[in-house]
This record gives sequence, C-alpha cells and structure tokens, in this order.
Amino acid sequence: MSGGKTRLLVVKAAMTVYGGAARDLMRNLPAISEHFEVKFLCLNLRDSQRTLIESMGVEVLCPEQQWEAEGGIWNEITAGQERSAAAAWHRFEEAGEAIQWADAIHLTGGNGSMEFPSLVPSDKPMHLHFLESKPGIHDDVSHLKPDGSGGWRPKLLHILQTRQRARIEASFRKFAKNDNWIVSANSAFSASNLKRIYGIEGGVLHPSVDLSEFPRQPSSGESSSFESTGVSILGPYVATIGRISRFKGTYETVQHLSGSNLNLVVIGGGSAEEIEQLQAYGKKNGVVVMALSGLSSEAMRSVMRNSVAIVGLAHGEAFGLTPIEAMALGTPPIFVNEGGYRETVVDGTNGRLIQRGDFASWKAALEQAQEQDTRAGWAEAGLARIEELGLTPERHAQRLVDKLRPLLGN
Repeated sequence: MSGGKTRLLVVKAAMTVYGGAARDLMRNLPAISEHFEVKFLCLNLRDSQRTLIESMGVEVLCPEQQWEAEGGIWNEITAGQERSAAAAWHRFEEAGEAIQWADAIHLTGGNGSMEFPSLVPSDKPMHLHFLESKPGIHDDVSHLKPDGSGGWRPKLLHILQTRQRARIEASFRKFAKNDNWIVSANSAFSASNLKRIYGIEGGVLHPSVDLSEFPRQPSSGESSSFESTGVSILGPYVATIGRISRFKGTYETVQHLSGSNLNLVVIGGGSAEEIEQLQAYGKKNGVVVMALSGLSSEAMRSVMRNSVAIVGLAHGEAFGLTPIEAMALGTPPIFVNEGGYRETVVDGTNGRLIQRGDFASWKAALEQAQEQDTRAGWAEAGLARIEELGLTPERHAQRLVDKLRPLLGN
C-alpha cells in the first residue's frame, strides 16, 4: 500500500490496434485511478495514448522497442505471435519490477496479454478481464473471407492450429487452478464461452460508455468534421463499425439493407481490394458503400449521429460497445439478435434486435428508425438502459474494486 491506496498494475499487451478493448480500457482508466495508485504496463502503445494516460497522472511502462503482433498462416501454425509476445515480456525488465511493486494486477485480454501471467507469482492477486477467445481458435467464422466464401478453410486451419490452441488453453488453466487469480468476462455471453471453452466459472464486468465522450448534443466541431468525411453526399445511410470481415457480417449488412433505399458507411475500413469488392457487391444490391478509417473521435461521432441507425450483424460479438455508444448519442441501434447485443438492446424499447436473415423485419425496423417519435422514445430509453446496467466508468471502477477486495483481504 502507498498513501492508503492499493497499488494496481493495469496491463494490456497490445494497444496500437485501437479496437474496442483498448478504447474501453482508456475510457475507464481515470475512474480506476480514483480508487488505486496505478501504473500502466503494455508491449506497444500509440504516442497519443501515452500522452493521454500520463495526463491522468499514471506512469506508463512500455519497452522502447515495441512488440509487433504479426499475423499470417505461419504464425497461426507455430503459435509465433504467442511465442514472440512471451519473449517480449521476459525481455522487458521493468515488467518484473512493476509486478513486485503492485499489490494487485488487472489484466485485459487480447493479443499478447495471456503470455503475461507466466511472469506473475502465484500468490500475487490478479484479475483477468476476459473479452473473447482469440478469433479463429475456437470458431469457424473468423477463417472465412469477408463474403463468406472459403468454407474449406476452418477445418484445415483448426488442424494446423493445434499447437497454438493448446498453448492458449494452457494459459487459462493457470487461472482455473489459482484462488488468487480471478476472471471476469465482459458479458454474460462471454462468461458462457469462458465456461464452455476453458471450464472456468467467471463473473461479469461490463464495459462502459462515457457520456461526455458521446454527448447527446453535438459538439461545435462536429458539423465541419462531418463535412470532411464526405458522407453528406450519400443521402440517407446507416453506419456499421468494424473492419470489413465475415465476423463483423459486413456483406450481410449490405444484404439486409437491399431494398431499403439506405446506403452504408463502414467505419473501420479494410484493404483497398476489400473495399473495392464490398462496393461492387453493394452496387449489385442497390446499396452505395463508403468505407472510412482513421477517423477522429469527433468525426466518428458526427457520422454516427447523422445516420438513420447504427447497425450490426457480427457473429458472436462478446459485448459490443457500438450499441451503447449509439444509445448515448440518441441514434437508433438495430442489431442482430445474437451474442452480447442482447444484454444492452431491448427490442422495441431502446432499439431493435432482429434475427439474421429476417429481411422483412430488418426493412420494417429501418423504417421505424426514420420515425421521429420512435427515435425520440428509443433515445430516452437508451439513456435509461445505460443507467440501469451501470455502464459508466465510475460504476466499472467500483465493480473492479469489489472484485479485488476479497483477494486483498480488505
């Protein structure tokens, strides 16, 4: 202890791919720092992230030669990414010093993170925030091409991934066998996967949305940010968030928009070839597709705010930050009735949950989202749902305190 506060080491290996897990962690760090004396440990980090974290008064520990999470078939076969992450952790002397300094550790899952526990003494209290199993290790959809083709790939790759899968499963067994180490999933859906895949009974620690980051009223700069994206030329559109992939259901989103007279903005983008192929598919289905990446927070908010709805057809999304971000802004969330989406969207109350492939219901929901009274009602209920579930950084931090308290004996 130092100054009456528990010393908490917050760890996430990979931060440069700024996905939902990294965004959520950055969002919650200020509130966590109110309860703990915090140091932040990682293997890679953007300069902007370092600046923001240090502005919170949190010390950042990151190796000068940052780790790169390399993908590709060969790394899948040889568990190359996991082995290189393990080597990077062991080379980073400050990691060992930080572990000794800490009274407890809060580890967020993701690329490279599950190699970190091998450095931690078994009697050191540690909490793992489990988000989802590594894509492709225990599912088929992540191995398919964005348009859903390549159905032969999963079976072959699962065989080739035997070594990688065994290594990942072994890292989770350390938590199953240690009473000083606990796991919380980011949703009840993720908790069921944690039990099904790894045999671990875990609690739930929901992500959060910062209402000051996603305010109901637009900021002064949103109008110019919106114009800079070029989206205004599309006419009425919906937005979906996530890189073009089969997991995110990007092509299926186009299918479900066909005949709606609405176009599509994909925030997350993809390779030039992926974007070109998706736009060609959209043209065949009467949907103009625009792909955007590298947006500022203000530009992303402006695109979301001006859309008819925020939609998502991801396969087995663990939680999904996008619905609650849409609720915060007051934009209708319309999502597939699967995965973690079912924990935040209440069908017909604050948005819609619809079965994949029920094209008539999707068309009707998109028409609902254009009715001003419906939009207003869903927007009001969206804020109420965020409050009901306690999806704020302050509540997230307090729940983390409550989870660590039994391990610390106070």
